[in-house]
Amino acid sequence: MQAFCARRAGRSARRWPFALVALLLAAHAASLLAAPGDLDSGGFNAANPIISDRGKALAKPGRSSAAPDNARGVAVQADGKVLVAGSCSGLSTSKLCVVRYHPDGTPDLTFNPNATQGGLQPDLQAGELIIEETPGQSLFGMVAVQPDQKIIVAGTCSNLTSGYYDFCVVRLLPDASLDTSFNAGGTTPGVATVAPGAFYNVASGLTLQADGKIVIVGSCGASLVANAMCLSRHNGDGTLDTSFNAGGALPGTRIEVIGNSNSSYAMAAAQQSDGKLVVAGSCLNNANTEFCLLRLTTAGALDSAFGSGGKVITPISTDEDAAKAVTIQQDGKIVLAGACSTGGAFSTGAITRYCVARYNSNGTLDTTGFNATALVPTDRGKLLFAFDSDFDGAYAVFVQPDGKVLLGGRCRAGSVAGTGVFCSARLLADGGLDSTWGSGGKAIQPSIANERDLTYAAALQTNGYLLLAGNCYRGSPDAFCVARFEGGPYTPPACTLNIDGNMAVDAATDGLLIVRYLLGLRGAALASSAVGSNPARNTTQIEAYLAGLLLAGTLDADNDGQMLATTDGLLILRALLGLSDTALTAGAANSAHPNARNAQQILAWIAATHGAACLP
Repeated sequence: MQAFCARRAGRSARRWPFALVALLLAAHAASLLAAPGDLDSGGFNAANPIISDRGKALAKPGRSSAAPDNARGVAVQADGKVLVAGSCSGLSTSKLCVVRYHPDGTPDLTFNPNATQGGLQPDLQAGELIIEETPGQSLFGMVAVQPDQKIIVAGTCSNLTSGYYDFCVVRLLPDASLDTSFNAGGTTPGVATVAPGAFYNVASGLTLQADGKIVIVGSCGASLVANAMCLSRHNGDGTLDTSFNAGGALPGTRIEVIGNSNSSYAMAAAQQSDGKLVVAGSCLNNANTEFCLLRLTTAGALDSAFGSGGKVITPISTDEDAAKAVTIQQDGKIVLAGACSTGGAFSTGAITRYCVARYNSNGTLDTTGFNATALVPTDRGKLLFAFDSDFDGAYAVFVQPDGKVLLGGRCRAGSVAGTGVFCSARLLADGGLDSTWGSGGKAIQPSIANERDLTYAAALQTNGYLLLAGNCYRGSPDAFCVARFEGGPYTPPACTLNIDGNMAVDAATDGLLIVRYLLGLRGAALASSAVGSNPARNTTQIEAYLAGLLLAGTLDADNDGQMLATTDGLLILRALLGLSDTALTAGAANSAHPNARNAQQILAWIAATHGAACLP
């Protein structure tokens, strides 16, 4: 019997390596053949036995077999794990919900690990969460990750008293449990709600400020028949930041109408390096819907240095222009992207296309740098283009480290009404289509599920991969879906202060690692919550790399012959934040030393010693 078992084991041992080698070779071949814009079938969910499902993942956390799950947000943690958020059917009504995947696209069973062990939701799977604690019906969940890896989920929740809807925001601990230190004095600790407008308040965008404050934007009912752009800003503990628009009717919020009609909708927000907030969306103006922008000071007032009294309105196409996303370039220019139609409104058979506009920091169109060679002068500074269908639109925009503009959104499958496919495009810095992305700058994924795939959110990983998330139909009802696409090619920034070796130089990671190392921290104390997404170095390698910089003397920013956290570490961190002059050196540089560098010399030394790419 033992001999028989040994022979069986030997046969298995001879067979398995060939199968494993074949699988590895197939994955390697897929990665070799993959090009920017292609589905990452060799790296994301690559071990799925159904070959057509590789590169993508679907989930149905909702408890109803009839009600759809609607994904509206996607984010990437510092460890590369992927969060997808939206709304799902809960115990009795729609609730905010989240799923989490490992970096390889497989479900992360450490997220809500007790899901299958009873409680309110015994039929959930580990890796999935339905947030039952939000009030009433909850919709349109968006997600972001704080530097401490706590998870912010925001959306729209019904107000059981007024009968309308409010903004709502939840904070989760990394294991998916509710963080009861968030809005601890509220009715439900861990959950905060606010109504910027008197009637229906619908959240559409979520952003985290550099100082940890949370901003939610959307549309609010100024009356039962009038919508306005609106936003709320929350402190890190979940309470309203009443220093924001302190003189308004409800400090901590702002509501604003743009255009000549009571129909304004905010969809996204981004924070500039100076702390000002840019809020983007659409508004009805002269019977057409246009791209619309607000810029607010750090105190929440309209910024008079931007556009006309802090507001900008831009017609892109001839009918309905809806901005869905906004980002800020390193040079301060503002990029908006969305869906723009010609030949009628969206609902009346219009031709809808991807559209982009780039603005100078004062709110004027960048007519000399973006699509500057357009034959029609009024087309300069903006761009309108189609895929192979008549119903295309961008829902996300990113600026890569090399200055290229990456767009993600949805397209029709040809011209067949009711169909949808994930699609993306990449532009050169001057607005021209980048021929290295997909086919001529545009890429279409034929089917995530069944050619009824709708993109609503996207995230750009620091290694260049693009994540698109939304709703996909594979049988009934719709499910969450996320797909990852090849990125790059581009190289990490040429900066030796890029301590974790990823695709971005960041004060919150690289600067913090330098300060901690100079303080004497090592191991987990050095790296915990201080390593950026997709690092090229692990903790041991980060220690060794910093030791090399220290040995070479290249961390002595103020040139006093010492390398200290409270001077040199702080100076480098501030420089990575973009500070200069006295904001850089105050209380940090050893100015009493005869060879001490001033602020200008410190920045010049960083550029010469570590690379100009270190500085914003």
